[in-house]
Amino acid sequence: MSRFQPDHSGPVPIYEQIKAWMQEQIVSGSWPERHKLRAEADLAIDLEVSRGTLRKAIAELTQEGLLVRSHGRGTFVAPGALEQPLAERLVTFSEDLISRGIPFKTEVLEQGLLSAAGRVASRLNVPLGYELFFLKRLRLVADAPLIVLHNYVLSEVCPGIEQFDFTHVRLFEALEKHFGLQIDHGRRTFQAQAADEATATAMGLVAGDPVMHIEQQTYLSDGRLIEFSDLWLRGDQFKLSARVQRTGPGEAGLAISLLQTIQS
Repeated sequence: MSRFQPDHSGPVPIYEQIKAWMQEQIVSGSWPERHKLRAEADLAIDLEVSRGTLRKAIAELTQEGLLVRSHGRGTFVAPGALEQPLAERLVTFSEDLISRGIPFKTEVLEQGLLSAAGRVASRLNVPLGYELFFLKRLRLVADAPLIVLHNYVLSEVCPGIEQFDFTHVRLFEALEKHFGLQIDHGRRTFQAQAADEATATAMGLVAGDPVMHIEQQTYLSDGRLIEFSDLWLRGDQFKLSARVQRTGPGEAGLAISLLQTIQS
Protein backbone atom coordinates (compact mmCIF):
# COMPACT_ATOMS: atom_id res chain seq x y z
CA MET A 1 0.00 0.00 0.00
CA SER A 2 1.40 3.39 -0.98
CA ARG A 3 1.95 5.94 1.78
CA PHE A 4 -0.22 9.06 1.78
CA GLN A 5 1.74 12.29 1.96
CA PRO A 6 -0.43 15.42 2.09
CA ASP A 7 0.72 18.40 0.07
CA HIS A 8 -0.21 21.46 2.11
CA SER A 9 1.41 23.91 -0.30
CA GLY A 10 -0.41 22.84 -3.49
CA PRO A 11 -3.76 24.04 -4.89
CA VAL A 12 -5.60 20.71 -4.39
CA PRO A 13 -7.60 20.55 -1.14
CA ILE A 14 -6.34 17.96 1.34
CA TYR A 15 -9.64 16.05 1.35
CA GLU A 16 -9.40 15.65 -2.46
CA GLN A 17 -5.84 14.36 -2.07
CA ILE A 18 -7.07 11.81 0.47
CA LYS A 19 -9.94 10.85 -1.82
CA ALA A 20 -7.59 10.27 -4.77
CA TRP A 21 -5.24 8.23 -2.57
CA MET A 22 -8.10 6.06 -1.32
CA GLN A 23 -9.33 5.51 -4.88
CA GLU A 24 -5.84 4.34 -5.79
CA GLN A 25 -5.86 1.81 -2.91
CA ILE A 26 -9.22 0.45 -4.06
CA VAL A 27 -8.53 0.31 -7.79
CA SER A 28 -5.05 -1.19 -7.38
CA GLY A 29 -6.41 -3.94 -5.16
CA SER A 30 -4.45 -2.86 -2.08
CA TRP A 31 -7.87 -2.49 -0.46
CA PRO A 32 -9.89 -5.42 -1.84
CA GLU A 33 -13.67 -5.75 -1.83
CA ARG A 34 -15.16 -5.56 1.68
CA HIS A 35 -11.84 -4.39 3.12
CA LYS A 36 -12.52 -2.66 6.44
CA LEU A 37 -10.94 0.76 6.87
CA ARG A 38 -9.34 1.64 10.17
CA ALA A 39 -11.41 3.70 12.59
CA GLU A 40 -11.60 7.34 11.47
CA ALA A 41 -9.70 8.63 14.50
CA ASP A 42 -6.84 6.17 13.96
CA LEU A 43 -6.75 6.66 10.18
CA ALA A 44 -6.68 10.45 10.58
CA ILE A 45 -3.62 10.14 12.82
CA ASP A 46 -1.92 7.79 10.35
CA LEU A 47 -2.55 10.20 7.46
CA GLU A 48 -1.63 13.26 9.54
CA VAL A 49 -4.89 15.05 8.70
CA SER A 50 -7.84 16.26 10.70
CA ARG A 51 -10.71 13.89 11.31
CA GLY A 52 -13.13 16.32 9.64
CA THR A 53 -11.01 16.43 6.47
CA LEU A 54 -10.85 12.64 6.38
CA ARG A 55 -14.59 12.35 6.97
CA LYS A 56 -15.31 14.62 3.98
CA ALA A 57 -13.23 12.40 1.67
CA ILE A 58 -14.94 9.27 2.97
CA ALA A 59 -18.38 10.87 2.58
CA GLU A 60 -17.75 11.63 -1.12
CA LEU A 61 -16.41 8.13 -1.83
CA THR A 62 -19.45 6.69 -0.06
CA GLN A 63 -21.77 8.83 -2.18
CA GLU A 64 -19.96 7.64 -5.32
CA GLY A 65 -20.38 3.99 -4.33
CA LEU A 66 -16.74 3.07 -3.71
CA LEU A 67 -17.16 2.85 0.06
CA VAL A 68 -20.07 1.73 2.23
CA ARG A 69 -20.73 2.55 5.86
CA SER A 70 -22.34 0.13 8.28
CA HIS A 71 -23.60 1.56 11.54
CA GLY A 72 -21.71 0.08 14.46
CA ARG A 73 -19.36 -1.88 12.20
CA GLY A 74 -17.33 0.70 10.29
CA THR A 75 -16.50 1.68 6.70
CA PHE A 76 -15.78 -0.91 4.02
CA VAL A 77 -14.72 -1.03 0.37
CA ALA A 78 -17.88 -1.60 -1.65
CA PRO A 79 -18.15 -4.94 -3.45
CA GLY A 80 -17.79 -4.72 -7.20
CA ALA A 81 -15.94 -1.39 -7.31
CA LEU A 82 -14.88 -2.18 -10.89
CA GLU A 83 -17.90 -4.27 -11.76
CA GLN A 84 -19.26 -3.99 -15.30
CA PRO A 85 -22.99 -4.55 -15.96
CA LEU A 86 -23.38 -7.29 -18.55
CA ALA A 87 -26.26 -5.74 -20.46
CA GLU A 88 -28.02 -2.53 -19.61
CA ARG A 89 -26.93 0.53 -21.59
CA LEU A 90 -24.18 1.06 -24.13
CA VAL A 91 -21.70 2.71 -21.78
CA THR A 92 -18.00 2.77 -22.58
CA PHE A 93 -15.52 1.73 -19.91
CA SER A 94 -14.11 5.25 -19.73
CA GLU A 95 -17.62 6.64 -19.15
CA ASP A 96 -18.12 4.03 -16.43
CA LEU A 97 -14.89 5.03 -14.70
CA ILE A 98 -15.82 8.72 -14.95
CA SER A 99 -19.27 8.07 -13.46
CA ARG A 100 -17.64 6.28 -10.52
CA GLY A 101 -15.17 9.09 -9.97
CA ILE A 102 -12.21 6.82 -10.69
CA PRO A 103 -9.32 8.73 -12.31
CA PHE A 104 -7.61 7.09 -15.27
CA LYS A 105 -5.00 7.81 -17.92
CA THR A 106 -4.94 6.93 -21.60
CA GLU A 107 -1.87 6.04 -23.63
CA VAL A 108 -2.20 5.97 -27.42
CA LEU A 109 -0.04 3.14 -28.71
CA GLU A 110 -0.96 3.52 -32.39
CA GLN A 111 -3.42 5.39 -34.58
CA GLY A 112 -3.91 6.00 -38.27
CA LEU A 113 -5.66 4.83 -41.42
CA LEU A 114 -5.42 1.23 -42.64
CA SER A 115 -7.10 -1.15 -45.07
CA ALA A 116 -9.68 -3.60 -43.76
CA ALA A 117 -8.53 -7.20 -43.81
CA GLY A 118 -9.73 -10.62 -42.72
CA ARG A 119 -11.68 -10.82 -39.49
CA VAL A 120 -12.06 -7.03 -39.09
CA ALA A 121 -13.55 -6.62 -42.59
CA SER A 122 -15.95 -9.45 -41.83
CA ARG A 123 -17.06 -7.97 -38.48
CA LEU A 124 -17.66 -4.57 -40.08
CA ASN A 125 -19.28 -6.08 -43.16
CA VAL A 126 -17.03 -4.12 -45.53
CA PRO A 127 -14.96 -5.32 -48.50
CA LEU A 128 -11.27 -6.10 -48.14
CA GLY A 129 -9.18 -2.98 -48.54
CA TYR A 130 -11.90 -0.64 -47.26
CA GLU A 131 -10.34 2.35 -45.47
CA LEU A 132 -10.66 2.30 -41.70
CA PHE A 133 -9.42 4.42 -38.84
CA PHE A 134 -7.46 2.28 -36.35
CA LEU A 135 -6.91 3.32 -32.74
CA LYS A 136 -4.89 1.27 -30.24
CA ARG A 137 -4.93 2.50 -26.64
CA LEU A 138 -4.08 1.51 -23.11
CA ARG A 139 -6.20 2.61 -20.15
CA LEU A 140 -4.40 2.90 -16.82
CA VAL A 141 -5.97 3.24 -13.38
CA ALA A 142 -3.68 4.22 -10.53
CA ASP A 143 -0.86 3.97 -13.10
CA ALA A 144 -1.60 0.25 -13.55
CA PRO A 145 -2.67 -1.02 -17.03
CA LEU A 146 -6.29 -2.17 -16.93
CA ILE A 147 -7.65 -2.26 -20.51
CA VAL A 148 -6.13 -2.62 -23.98
CA LEU A 149 -8.41 -1.31 -26.76
CA HIS A 150 -8.26 -1.82 -30.53
CA ASN A 151 -10.91 0.25 -32.33
CA TYR A 152 -11.71 0.14 -36.06
CA VAL A 153 -13.98 2.91 -37.39
CA LEU A 154 -15.36 3.55 -40.89
CA SER A 155 -13.26 6.57 -41.81
CA GLU A 156 -15.69 7.86 -44.47
CA VAL A 157 -18.19 8.93 -41.80
CA CYS A 158 -15.59 10.82 -39.76
CA PRO A 159 -13.00 12.30 -42.15
CA GLY A 160 -9.94 13.67 -40.40
CA ILE A 161 -10.48 11.68 -37.21
CA GLU A 162 -6.89 10.45 -37.41
CA GLN A 163 -5.78 13.98 -36.45
CA PHE A 164 -7.36 13.88 -32.99
CA ASP A 165 -5.28 13.53 -29.83
CA PHE A 166 -6.92 10.53 -28.19
CA THR A 167 -4.87 10.82 -25.05
CA HIS A 168 -7.32 13.59 -24.12
CA VAL A 169 -10.36 12.91 -26.33
CA ARG A 170 -12.48 9.78 -25.99
CA LEU A 171 -13.48 7.99 -29.19
CA PHE A 172 -17.26 8.08 -28.72
CA GLU A 173 -16.96 11.69 -27.59
CA ALA A 174 -15.28 12.55 -30.89
CA LEU A 175 -17.84 10.64 -32.95
CA GLU A 176 -20.83 12.18 -31.20
CA LYS A 177 -19.70 15.73 -30.41
CA HIS A 178 -17.27 16.51 -33.22
CA PHE A 179 -18.87 14.59 -36.09
CA GLY A 180 -22.49 14.80 -34.95
CA LEU A 181 -23.10 11.05 -35.16
CA GLN A 182 -25.86 9.48 -33.10
CA ILE A 183 -24.65 6.21 -31.59
CA ASP A 184 -27.68 4.09 -30.79
CA HIS A 185 -26.80 0.56 -29.76
CA GLY A 186 -24.13 -2.09 -29.82
CA ARG A 187 -23.38 -5.76 -29.55
CA ARG A 188 -20.80 -7.18 -27.14
CA THR A 189 -19.42 -10.69 -26.92
CA PHE A 190 -17.48 -11.74 -23.82
CA GLN A 191 -14.91 -14.53 -23.70
CA ALA A 192 -12.31 -15.49 -21.11
CA GLN A 193 -8.89 -15.92 -22.69
CA ALA A 194 -5.26 -16.49 -21.85
CA ALA A 195 -3.24 -13.37 -22.64
CA ASP A 196 -1.01 -13.62 -25.68
CA GLU A 197 2.51 -12.19 -25.59
CA ALA A 198 1.59 -8.74 -26.97
CA THR A 199 -1.42 -8.26 -24.69
CA ALA A 200 0.47 -9.52 -21.66
CA THR A 201 3.37 -7.13 -22.33
CA ALA A 202 1.04 -4.12 -22.70
CA MET A 203 -0.80 -4.95 -19.47
CA GLY A 204 2.20 -5.90 -17.37
CA LEU A 205 1.16 -9.55 -17.24
CA VAL A 206 2.78 -12.85 -18.09
CA ALA A 207 1.69 -14.62 -21.28
CA GLY A 208 -1.05 -17.06 -20.34
CA ASP A 209 -2.46 -14.94 -17.51
CA PRO A 210 -6.27 -14.66 -17.58
CA VAL A 211 -7.89 -11.75 -19.42
CA MET A 212 -11.43 -10.98 -20.48
CA HIS A 213 -11.76 -10.40 -24.22
CA ILE A 214 -14.68 -8.35 -25.50
CA GLU A 215 -15.73 -7.89 -29.12
CA GLN A 216 -17.95 -4.89 -29.75
CA GLN A 217 -19.90 -3.74 -32.78
CA THR A 218 -21.40 -0.25 -32.62
CA TYR A 219 -24.40 0.98 -34.63
CA LEU A 220 -25.78 4.41 -35.45
CA SER A 221 -29.43 5.40 -35.06
CA ASP A 222 -30.01 4.74 -38.76
CA GLY A 223 -28.83 1.15 -38.35
CA ARG A 224 -25.38 1.59 -39.91
CA LEU A 225 -22.53 -0.38 -38.37
CA ILE A 226 -19.81 2.20 -37.73
CA GLU A 227 -17.26 0.63 -35.38
CA PHE A 228 -15.75 -2.68 -34.35
CA SER A 229 -13.41 -3.13 -31.42
CA ASP A 230 -11.41 -5.69 -29.48
CA LEU A 231 -10.89 -5.04 -25.79
CA TRP A 232 -8.83 -6.99 -23.29
CA LEU A 233 -9.26 -6.45 -19.56
CA ARG A 234 -7.18 -7.82 -16.71
CA GLY A 235 -8.87 -10.91 -15.36
CA ASP A 236 -7.94 -10.03 -11.78
CA GLN A 237 -9.52 -6.57 -12.00
CA PHE A 238 -12.70 -7.24 -13.95
CA LYS A 239 -16.03 -8.74 -12.98
CA LEU A 240 -19.32 -9.04 -14.84
CA SER A 241 -22.67 -8.52 -13.19
CA ALA A 242 -26.20 -8.96 -14.49
CA ARG A 243 -29.75 -8.52 -13.30
CA VAL A 244 -31.68 -11.66 -14.22
CA GLN A 245 -35.43 -12.16 -14.26
CA ARG A 246 -37.18 -15.49 -13.83
CA THR A 247 -39.76 -15.88 -16.59
CA GLY A 248 -42.05 -18.05 -14.48
CA PRO A 249 -42.43 -21.70 -13.44
CA GLY A 250 -42.31 -24.01 -16.42
CA GLU A 251 -41.59 -21.26 -18.95
CA ALA A 252 -38.66 -21.83 -21.27
CA GLY A 253 -35.94 -19.34 -21.93
CA LEU A 254 -33.37 -17.26 -20.11
CA ALA A 255 -33.70 -13.58 -19.35
CA ILE A 256 -30.10 -12.95 -20.28
CA SER A 257 -27.47 -14.43 -22.59
CA LEU A 258 -23.75 -14.03 -22.83
CA LEU A 259 -24.26 -13.10 -26.48
CA GLN A 260 -26.86 -10.48 -27.07
CA THR A 261 -27.61 -7.02 -28.37
CA ILE A 262 -27.11 -4.20 -25.92
CA GLN A 263 -29.73 -1.57 -26.44
CA SER A 264 -29.01 1.99 -25.42
